[in-house]
Amino acid sequence: MKSEPDRPVKMIVIHSKCHLLKKGDTTCMNGPMIDYQNSSATCVTALLAIYPWVMASRFGIESKNMEWNRGYDVWCPEKLVKFKVVTGKKKS
Repeated sequence: MKSEPDRPVKMIVIHSKCHLLKKGDTTCMNGPMIDYQNSSATCVTALLAIYPWVMASRFGIESKNMEWNRGYDVWCPEKLVKFKVVTGKKKS
């Protein structure tokens, strides 16, 4: 079994009261790298805070303890932006 984190991940803004990010903004990641061509602006503070859920998604983990519900719903530290962290299809 290969357990390396090789699944692409999207962080989609599903609620925002932040003037920097709006609903629908998306950050796409391929491995540890941000896919800038397919991403909106990225808040590094939010990314650092939600990164445990990003890593779980990269590994394909769907944890009830981490509140998996077809992705992970997580908030930025300031509770201004809510993200849906979803896993893309596994790379071949």
